[in-house]
Amino acid sequence: MINIKDKISGRLQDRGLAPVEIMRLIKDVSNVTGDCYYFNHSDVKKALKRLGWKEYILDNFTLELISLYLDDEIVKEMSKSILH
Repeated sequence: MINIKDKISGRLQDRGLAPVEIMRLIKDVSNVTGDCYYFNHSDVKKALKRLGWKEYILDNFTLELISLYLDDEIVKEMSKSILH
């Protein structure tokens, strides 16, 4: 079974991004969206463009995958802190 991060990586590698660039994009999406539970895709894309990302890099589906991935990471971190 393929996980979310692998799916994101595959989609973005098809657009020419290297693994280090993919992680940077995910970090930038995290910074742009912050703690928002709702965000407008076009606003996120505009903010990423201001950071130097090309418009074609991120489609709405990949942005949703990144959002799911980031949510999953938050849950993992919360679980770790509760268990320790």
